[in-house]
Amino acid sequence: MANSTNGNCPEPLPQRWAIILLAGFVAGAVAFPLAGLLAALGAAGATVVGMHTLMA
Repeated sequence: MANSTNGNCPEPLPQRWAIILLAGFVAGAVAFPLAGLLAALGAAGATVVGMHTLMA
Protein backbone atom coordinates (compact mmCIF):
# COMPACT_ATOMS: atom_id res chain seq x y z
CA MET A 1 0.00 0.00 0.00
CA ALA A 2 1.30 3.45 -0.87
CA ASN A 3 2.28 6.03 1.71
CA SER A 4 -0.47 8.55 2.48
CA THR A 5 1.71 11.63 2.06
CA ASN A 6 0.06 12.59 -1.23
CA GLY A 7 -2.57 15.31 -1.35
CA ASN A 8 -5.45 12.97 -2.29
CA CYS A 9 -6.17 11.58 1.17
CA PRO A 10 -8.45 13.63 3.43
CA GLU A 11 -7.20 14.58 6.86
CA PRO A 12 -8.82 12.46 9.59
CA LEU A 13 -11.45 14.12 11.75
CA PRO A 14 -9.89 15.46 14.95
CA GLN A 15 -11.22 13.99 18.18
CA ARG A 16 -12.41 17.45 19.25
CA TRP A 17 -14.83 17.65 16.31
CA ALA A 18 -16.07 14.14 16.94
CA ILE A 19 -16.97 15.12 20.51
CA ILE A 20 -18.63 18.37 19.36
CA LEU A 21 -20.75 16.67 16.69
CA LEU A 22 -21.73 13.83 19.03
CA ALA A 23 -22.85 16.35 21.66
CA GLY A 24 -24.92 18.17 19.01
CA PHE A 25 -26.55 14.91 17.98
CA VAL A 26 -27.39 14.02 21.58
CA ALA A 27 -28.82 17.49 22.25
CA GLY A 28 -31.01 17.22 19.15
CA ALA A 29 -32.14 13.71 20.08
CA VAL A 30 -33.16 14.87 23.56
CA ALA A 31 -34.97 17.99 22.33
CA PHE A 32 -36.85 16.26 19.48
CA PRO A 33 -39.39 14.27 21.52
CA LEU A 34 -39.77 17.11 24.03
CA ALA A 35 -40.29 20.08 21.71
CA GLY A 36 -40.31 19.00 18.07
CA LEU A 37 -38.14 19.20 14.99
CA LEU A 38 -37.37 22.92 14.92
CA ALA A 39 -36.34 22.97 18.57
CA ALA A 40 -34.17 19.88 18.02
CA LEU A 41 -32.36 21.56 15.13
CA GLY A 42 -31.88 24.70 17.20
CA ALA A 43 -30.58 22.77 20.17
CA ALA A 44 -28.16 20.78 18.02
CA GLY A 45 -26.90 23.91 16.27
CA ALA A 46 -26.53 25.90 19.46
CA THR A 47 -24.68 23.02 21.12
CA VAL A 48 -22.23 22.67 18.23
CA VAL A 49 -21.56 26.40 18.04
CA GLY A 50 -21.23 26.73 21.82
CA MET A 51 -18.91 23.77 22.22
CA HIS A 52 -16.78 24.89 19.28
CA THR A 53 -16.45 28.32 20.86
CA LEU A 54 -15.54 26.90 24.25
CA MET A 55 -13.09 24.32 22.94
CA ALA A 56 -11.34 26.54 20.39
